[in-house]
Amino acid sequence: MYMTQFHLNARRAGARKLLGSPQVMHAALMSGFPPGVGAGRVLWRIDDDADPLRPAVFVVSSEPIDVAHIEEQGGWPSQPTTRQVGYDSFLRDLAVGQVWAFRLRANPTHRANVLGKKRVLAHVTASQQLQWLLARAPEMGCEFGTAEAPTVAVTNREVVRFRRDGASVTLGVARFDGALTVTDPERLRVALTQGVGRAKAYGCGLLTLAQP
Repeated sequence: MYMTQFHLNARRAGARKLLGSPQVMHAALMSGFPPGVGAGRVLWRIDDDADPLRPAVFVVSSEPIDVAHIEEQGGWPSQPTTRQVGYDSFLRDLAVGQVWAFRLRANPTHRANVLGKKRVLAHVTASQQLQWLLARAPEMGCEFGTAEAPTVAVTNREVVRFRRDGASVTLGVARFDGALTVTDPERLRVALTQGVGRAKAYGCGLLTLAQP
C-alpha cells in the first residue's frame, strides 16, 4: 500500500476544474496508473482548511500512483509537491490501545422506505452524521470515546453536486475530526485501506491517522 500527498494551486484553471468536480478528480487520479496495473480500491480526500488556495490531496492505493499530469495541469510543474511513502509498515504496527488523532471525510447515509421503495438517503444533521460514525466504531476496529462524551466532532458539512454521465449527482458530505483508540487492528487496517461508507470514488471514505 502507498500513501501519496500533493498540493493543488487553486489559482490555476486546471486546479479549479479538478476541485469543482469529484468525477473529474476521480478520472484524473485513475489515469495515474499504467495500463494493465490493477489499482484496486483507490481512496482520496481533499483538505482545504489549512490553505484554500493550496489544498492538499491525499491518496491511498495498492500500487504507486503517478500524479505528474495533475501537477502539470493544476499544481506547480517546475516545483512538484508530491510525496509518496510506503504504507504497509505503518499498518503493520497498529496495536490495541493506541490512540491516534484522525480525520475522515464521509458520505453518511441510511436506508429508508420512500413511497414503498427502499432508498439510500443522506443524513442531514450534524447529530445524525455523528451518530452514523459512532455506530460504525466496532466494525472500524476503534472507539470514539463514549456516546455521552465522544472524542470526535463534525467539523464541516456540505452538499456536493456534480455531473456524471449526463446525470446530476448530489452527495451529503461530513468531515469528522477527533481521536480514536484502537480496539481491533485488523478491522482498522481494512477501514484505512478500503474506506468507510459510500461514495469512495468521489473523495469520501479515506480515514487518516496522525500522532495526537
